[in-house]
Amino acid sequence: MRRYYPGITIFKLVGCLLVLFSHLMFNRYMGTIANPQLRFLALPLGAIVPCFYAVAGFLAYKGWTNASDSRTYMRRNILRILYMYIPFCLLFMGQYIIPELIHGGLNVGNFILQAKILSAAVVLNGPSVQLWFIPPLLFSMFVCYWLIKRSGIRAALILGILGFLLSLLLTGSLRAVLGTSLNELLSGIPMLDYFKLFIYRYLGLGFPFVLTGIVIAKYEEKFFRARVWPMIMMAAVISALEIIYLLQFTAWSAEYKITIGIIPNTVLLFYWILHVKSQAIQKYHKFINLFSVVTFCGHILLMQMNLILLNWDVAELSGQQNVVYVTLTFVECLIASLLLYKWSSAFALNPLYMYGKRKEGHSDQSI
Repeated sequence: MRRYYPGITIFKLVGCLLVLFSHLMFNRYMGTIANPQLRFLALPLGAIVPCFYAVAGFLAYKGWTNASDSRTYMRRNILRILYMYIPFCLLFMGQYIIPELIHGGLNVGNFILQAKILSAAVVLNGPSVQLWFIPPLLFSMFVCYWLIKRSGIRAALILGILGFLLSLLLTGSLRAVLGTSLNELLSGIPMLDYFKLFIYRYLGLGFPFVLTGIVIAKYEEKFFRARVWPMIMMAAVISALEIIYLLQFTAWSAEYKITIGIIPNTVLLFYWILHVKSQAIQKYHKFINLFSVVTFCGHILLMQMNLILLNWDVAELSGQQNVVYVTLTFVECLIASLLLYKWSSAFALNPLYMYGKRKEGHSDQSI
């Protein structure tokens, strides 16, 4: 029987709420900061997304090592995520691609243009702004499983470190190593912008942090018993030194997306996650997990719908309108989750597993 981790359930809930409120408010206010250098402060603290990837790797490893057929388990796991992702891709096509094909004409040039837009949306940007997270997750789960089964965890770790270093050089705190002129050259080529985004999201976030979760799962007992203060000190020192370096010697640019300090900060956050104990959370796990998924996947659609219904412009919201906007979106996520939960309970279904049965002996915890 797989162990249940209440900290993972709490983290997914808090993480999805942070994603919701960042899209509703935080991202807009970040653009109003008078001193752009202060935006560097947010980089080492951005451990939420890497930790989501680490949780995914941790649960995937626990799942496939406890499954009677690891390949079948991973295939089902990846398909389950795809089944949630594909409808959003189809919605994107209906909302953007098909209208442009109709208005722009059914010619070769327009077909190629829309194919590029669709490819970028599905593979890099996500069909909705928050769903860029999914393709690197699917890629990383598959590659990590394949590498570990074929070449062992050491080969996977070497590639993970190289990918992370490449991301630091192109889109992170080591960009200065390349020099100003080379960075300007790389920033001026559109196709290289897509390449750098791919490196950052797939090799800087997805692959190394899914692998981090797998390593923690493999050595869970040692990690669980490790002393926390050395981890705290390491995270604090690396983050502080990196921030001082960035503030003093580099000028802020949107090209900066990832830092070295995000590794110890993510590991420290995961340490806390594994040490959380709560029986109450397990009792309400299914609903909390469903609410987290609904909030993460659906909040952008609800935000767009609310702006249309209220006839508001997000750039011109007053303080009172902002409160209404945030509250309404949150309540809609809650209502949608309650309706799905009641419906699934009435038919004795888990909406996150409707395509097939789980294997006996597995916990009810999933990515």
